[in-house]
Amino acid sequence: MNIVKSIYKRVSGFRSRLLWIVSLGIISLALTASLTTAWVTSNKAAEEMIAQGLQIADSLAEQSVLALIYASPQNATEPLNTIMSFPGVTKAGIYQNDRQPLALKGTEKLALPKDDDGLPTEQARLILDTPMDWHFVAPVMTRGPNSPLNDEDTQLQLNNISAERLGYAYVVMDKSALHDMQVNIFLNNIVIALSFAVALTLLINFGIDRLIRPLFELINVMEVNEKEGTGVYANLDGPKEITDLAKVFNRLMSSIKERDKRLREHGERLEVEVAIRTRELVKAHDAALTASRHKSEFLANISHELRTPLQAIIGYADLVKEELDMEGMEDNVKELELVIRNANRLLALINNILDMAKIESGQMHLHLQATDLEQLFGEAGDTIKPILKQNNNELKISTRGPVKNLQIDRDKLYQILLNLLSNAGKFTRNGTVELSSEITDRQLSFSVKDTGIGLAPEQQEVIFEEFHQVDGSTTRDFDGTGLGLAITRRFTHLMGGKISVQSELGAGATFSVTIPLPIRTEADFSNQSIEQRRVARLIENI
Repeated sequence: MNIVKSIYKRVSGFRSRLLWIVSLGIISLALTASLTTAWVTSNKAAEEMIAQGLQIADSLAEQSVLALIYASPQNATEPLNTIMSFPGVTKAGIYQNDRQPLALKGTEKLALPKDDDGLPTEQARLILDTPMDWHFVAPVMTRGPNSPLNDEDTQLQLNNISAERLGYAYVVMDKSALHDMQVNIFLNNIVIALSFAVALTLLINFGIDRLIRPLFELINVMEVNEKEGTGVYANLDGPKEITDLAKVFNRLMSSIKERDKRLREHGERLEVEVAIRTRELVKAHDAALTASRHKSEFLANISHELRTPLQAIIGYADLVKEELDMEGMEDNVKELELVIRNANRLLALINNILDMAKIESGQMHLHLQATDLEQLFGEAGDTIKPILKQNNNELKISTRGPVKNLQIDRDKLYQILLNLLSNAGKFTRNGTVELSSEITDRQLSFSVKDTGIGLAPEQQEVIFEEFHQVDGSTTRDFDGTGLGLAITRRFTHLMGGKISVQSELGAGATFSVTIPLPIRTEADFSNQSIEQRRVARLIENI
């Protein structure tokens, strides 16, 4: 059976992978240990050579006292020759306090550091460590524990000389011996580590073979059973570990057969359920289409029934206005104009019910025109004055930026303003409603802020849904159909903008609208593919 062959291949792969992993681990561990040991040993050797260089520099300083006291290059020759005989010393020099060389060996140019901070004051110091050599400097003092001035005869002659620094001893040691030692240490350690890793890998390979041999025997038994037609069940003879494994395999095969049987039965039941659900979905789809058609008919009928008497009222009001104009009753004319304006606004609200259906079906389009934003704000404020006056509220309007000749859909922007202002005036008592805007070359932003009852967090999540009201009970204190904010959001999105709300319960609310400029209409997308239009709309609504 293919299952047996697959298991055999996987076991072989397991053996190879296990061997590779163990071998890689051993080699990595051996190399890490060897490199670490070599690094530690090299550092130790470098420290010892540096200590030797410091001793050599101190020794040259002790031997240079007389030469510096008498400023005699001849007296400095013997100490320098002695120092140059040390292994690794390539350059040496004796310097006076003014940093001028008294005598040099192995070089014609060997400069001390220019600043005193880099020079030692009591003992020798490593002042420079380059890839090729070390530079040591030791101060030469008149009095020291090993100074030749401690000789009794010389001391009697120089008893008036106080202990002071006479100059400096400079020694340069080559690193070539250290480099050779480091290379040898690293190579020897790596060879030893690799030899150890190879030997240990061979030993582990032998152990892995003995470990998985019983498993191969079990696989061979399963292949024999397959060829003889006895099925895929394994023979339960053999060591305890292999027997346990065979039992688990047999139980697994029995479980698979039982599961296949249940899956076939479940598949048959699922096919029947899918057929039933498909018929139910078809019926639901037909019902939805019927409901949508009934909704459209209802909207058309109700809008006709409402608009007919409203248009008659507007017509009679216009006639009365003309007569009042002729009689010179200007105060009454202004009040009647307000009535006519609100009646026209009510007519527009009725039309917006149809606009909702047009937006959903994609038949609502933008009609851009040059608009005076300040004038539009004033008209919106005059329209909602009755609401503000009824609740004893004050309206404040402020604009920033170029407010004239703004290319925008005036009617839809007017509808947005009226919806937001009327809501603010309706839910605020004895307070203030602020309408503020800011216009730039790229964006129109305005907000309506009130000091009313505010919104709870759960209310802010649903206020933009169609036919949803904050208080939907029959005993609510505020009237409304629940369409105002829904239409506002639809119109804002249609112009490519966004609307948001920030509020706390009892602390008022602020509705903010941002609309990118210039506004893009369907004509702007005429040369784009459907996918490009979709991506552009998504980007604008982000």
